[in-house]
Amino acid sequence: MRLRLLQLQRSLEASAAGPFLRLAPYAAVVVTLKLYAVSLLLSSGLIGRHAPVSSGDDTADLHNTAPLRINNIHDIPIKMDSTQKLTTEEPYWHEKQEVLQHLMTRAIAPSSRNNTMPEQMWLFFNRIPRSGGKTLVALLQALGSDLDYQHQEHVYRTPWQRFMTKDEQRNLAIWFEYNFWPKTYDRLALYINFTEFKSPYVQQRPASITLLRDPVQQFISQYHHRRTHRDTSKKYMAALDGKNPGAGRRWYWQELDDCILHEAAECALMEGEVDFERSVPFLCGQHDFCVKRGNKKALQRAKYTAEYEYSVVGVLEEWNATLAVLQHYLPAFFQGALQRYWSPEFEEDRNVNRLPKRTKPLSTQALHVLRSKLADELELYEFCKQRLALQHRKVLPLLKFTSELPPIKGPKKEMSVWDRFNIELNY
Repeated sequence: MRLRLLQLQRSLEASAAGPFLRLAPYAAVVVTLKLYAVSLLLSSGLIGRHAPVSSGDDTADLHNTAPLRINNIHDIPIKMDSTQKLTTEEPYWHEKQEVLQHLMTRAIAPSSRNNTMPEQMWLFFNRIPRSGGKTLVALLQALGSDLDYQHQEHVYRTPWQRFMTKDEQRNLAIWFEYNFWPKTYDRLALYINFTEFKSPYVQQRPASITLLRDPVQQFISQYHHRRTHRDTSKKYMAALDGKNPGAGRRWYWQELDDCILHEAAECALMEGEVDFERSVPFLCGQHDFCVKRGNKKALQRAKYTAEYEYSVVGVLEEWNATLAVLQHYLPAFFQGALQRYWSPEFEEDRNVNRLPKRTKPLSTQALHVLRSKLADELELYEFCKQRLALQHRKVLPLLKFTSELPPIKGPKKEMSVWDRFNIELNY
């Protein structure tokens, strides 16, 4: 029998079909693998799909301009269960587009909405000058070790980096995307629309917060800060003296009342001038019209951004309410913010940026003139204050303090002669 098998094998090898029969097992394996791959593609629905047919809806353009639209190889439909919904759109996307189309004719009302996306990893705090930004940054740094995130302060190399080019904005968006660890970042910069520069494979954008201050108090603080900040005042005085000897000293000792009532260059606040220090440009964003003082479109855009883009716009005069809303709307970065702020360990950071001396209060006439010049700023301030109040009312039932807030310290009562006598008797 064995002899017959050997003879059969030799006859097959001698025939023309011998080499093909030897390769048959390998061919069978390759065909099997290909069939298995095709079956996987068919079961996942990645092939055999037809392009969706336009429904003719008026909102089709809004769908086509969604900020998280996927291009090229990412345009692969994904089969999902009927209970699931794949969305690459941000919250309130269609409502936002409708508001932008009628920005100058539609009134924007504040609400308690939370624009924070789920599982938020990044936070951008665009600081406004003289509005309590350093205190909030110190709180972020203190909470970072407890909540496992890192805070990155911006390194200022030039004095005017608040208006950023498209490339600078894109680089900042990419910097966030390359951080796979929770990250917070603060900078004196106008609002940045990270949706515009977001990569197609990224499912979220940085959450945005900022902090406002009463515009009148902010202006007063800026006026005195220019004179109390040694480096700033020296440079400004030297520049004025170079044009007109003695002008720097006169500028330094000028009273704020005189500056406002006589409409000096520093206090004129003329419409149409470029302004990088008020709140409206910082909330309006990186547009040319945003930095023009008195521009009504800038005011409307700032209201829109505050309502639809910012998670929280805090108010310095409503500090406890601001911290309460932050720790509930952005718990990944501010959980326990109220307790940490009022803790004994944070006492030194609660007193930052205080003026070294008392300042003379404004006269009634000067205050009236200043408020009229800051009308747009005051309107935005009241808008954001109402929004914060609505947000605070929403989270008020959820507030549970682990420790009571410290009472207001009153003046110490002087001891009487009898009290001192009792102490001497007891000791």
